[in-house]
This record gives sequence, C-alpha cells and structure tokens, in this order.
Amino acid sequence: MMGSVLALACVVALAVAAHVTLKVGMDRVGQVGADELQSPIGLAVSMVSTPLVVIAIPLFATSFVAWTIALSRMQLSVAYPALSMTYVLIPVASWVFLNEPISMLHWVGMAVVVTGVLLVLAGGLS
Repeated sequence: MMGSVLALACVVALAVAAHVTLKVGMDRVGQVGADELQSPIGLAVSMVSTPLVVIAIPLFATSFVAWTIALSRMQLSVAYPALSMTYVLIPVASWVFLNEPISMLHWVGMAVVVTGVLLVLAGGLS
C-alpha cells in the first residue's frame, strides 16, 4: 500500500514540475495566437528550441510511467481522484515560483479538494 501511495505522490510531483516548467518555457516562447498558428512549423521549432519546453517533455513522460505503476497496484477509482492534488499543488507552485496570485476563494476550493482526496484515499486504501 505504501508503494502505491508513493507512486501516486511521484505522479503528482512530476506533473506539477512538468506543468510549471512548461509554463516558464512557454513564457519564453511568447504568446501563441492566430498569427503564430499560421506558421505551425515555425512555432514548433520555437518551442523545441526552448530548453524548458524540452525539459518538460521527459517530466511528463516520467509522470506517465509512475502513473502506470500506480495503476498496476491500485484501483482506478482510488488512484484517479488522487490526481486532483495537481489542482492544489500547481496553483501553489505557481504562487511560489511564478508569483501568480491566489484568491481566498481559490484557497478555500483547494482545501475542499484536499479534503476530498483524503476521504477517497482513506476509503479506498482501507
């Protein structure tokens, strides 16, 4: 059971790292709008020549591998809701590392998500 929870924690941590890394990388690429989409090859080259965008790819891939390990050990109905922790940790990481604001209502919503995940895990891992 502890290995399953550890695998889920790795999935979430890697996903958070991947999303934050990708965001910083895409900030360096610049805003993608209709003009940039007119030249998809140029946009793709711009993205793959941005190191943080490229670093995000193996982070996402490693998260996928950890997810497959977690799924091999536990029920999907327990594992999948635990991924909701990304709804908490990505905003917190964005607040800490990217100085993005979080409203009080957002904090309350994240507390509700944490409570829900803990309830699902408590019921599903017992």
